[in-house]
Amino acid sequence: MSGFVGTWKCTGKSFASEMGPEHATTAIVTGKWILNARWLEIRYTEDKNSKNPNPFAVVAYWGWDEGKKKLVAGVVDNMGGYATQESSGWNGDELVFEGPSHMGSMTMNGRDTFTRKGDNELTHAFFAPDNAGGWKKLDEETCKK
Repeated sequence: MSGFVGTWKCTGKSFASEMGPEHATTAIVTGKWILNARWLEIRYTEDKNSKNPNPFAVVAYWGWDEGKKKLVAGVVDNMGGYATQESSGWNGDELVFEGPSHMGSMTMNGRDTFTRKGDNELTHAFFAPDNAGGWKKLDEETCKK
């Protein structure tokens, strides 16, 4: 997970959903080890502009659950939402966290997928269940150091 440490500049898109219309996004992501390097803190902060008047901000804490032998994540956002997720770790260049996301009175399963494109680039996408039993992409970003 040390590859996430540092500052990243991201460009992407939030797709049309019940959360709002489709719009482009730009964001800064910072990652640093905290609490005796037991947790990786990831901060994602979108830029506010005319197409994104209510930018999204997230703070995630990633660590290792020795009992489950899995990566774990606790996530909070600036809209009052939170999530708890697990991951089996890297599968090639892909890292997937999945678990319940909560916003207001709504709870849904969510999936964050990160794909490495070398040491200084990665992509991220967030998915939610669709009505056909699959996954619907809600947003995607490309991030570069």
